[in-house]
Amino acid sequence: MTVESLRTPYLLLAAPELSDPNFHRSVVLMGFHTSEGALGWIVNRVLDGGVASLLPDSVKEGLHPDTPLRVGGPVMTPGLLVIHRKPIEGIESTALGEGVFICSSADSLPRLFHHRPGKTSPPGLLIFGYAGWGPGQLEREMSEGSWLVLPYMEEIAFPAEADAVWLQSLERLGISPDRFSAPPAGGVN
Repeated sequence: MTVESLRTPYLLLAAPELSDPNFHRSVVLMGFHTSEGALGWIVNRVLDGGVASLLPDSVKEGLHPDTPLRVGGPVMTPGLLVIHRKPIEGIESTALGEGVFICSSADSLPRLFHHRPGKTSPPGLLIFGYAGWGPGQLEREMSEGSWLVLPYMEEIAFPAEADAVWLQSLERLGISPDRFSAPPAGGVN
């Protein structure tokens, strides 16, 4: 894959043999990818307890306490991000592609996350942190077989049930994780 052949947003799936604990069985919504690097957010890593257990009262006011809080990647950010599917009136957002927007406005939180999370795709994802790659790094990792690419699909990018989305994504590609094996201990010579 080349940078020119990948148009964001798209989905990046950790290959079954990828053992890096930061990305093991992760699904990453890629928002930016140029020759200068790439950036995305893991959509299927949810912290236990949701917003109720981690956010200060001033931030979680107006949010349903069961709203999932997702770890977007190993690079921590000083604040929360919201990735959402539709523009929010009166809220400044950046369009990443059709049906994918990002903002950091606290005003967006009660508008998107005031209802109890359900079994359907949520209107947005509340995320802290991101996954980033330097120039050529992601392309190298892809050529080594660490990542699989899936075109953007709303139900994968905004999963109702984060635990199942990695396996569902592999199935869409016709891949069974059982067909892969881990490299021998000590690596390949």
